[in-house]
Amino acid sequence: MSIPFTLDLEIEQLKGVLSFMAAKHKYNMNHPKVVEISQQLDGLIVECMKKRAAC
Repeated sequence: MSIPFTLDLEIEQLKGVLSFMAAKHKYNMNHPKVVEISQQLDGLIVECMKKRAAC
């Protein structure tokens, strides 16, 4: 079972958003928006890891 391309793409896009938001908020990693995006990214990474483990 391979990881769907869309999941990989979504992870890469969200990494870019996280980087932008962190810079926008002066790298305050506790800013609510930065935390929110980071948690979304964590969820996608966990999903990806679960799919890889199922192979």
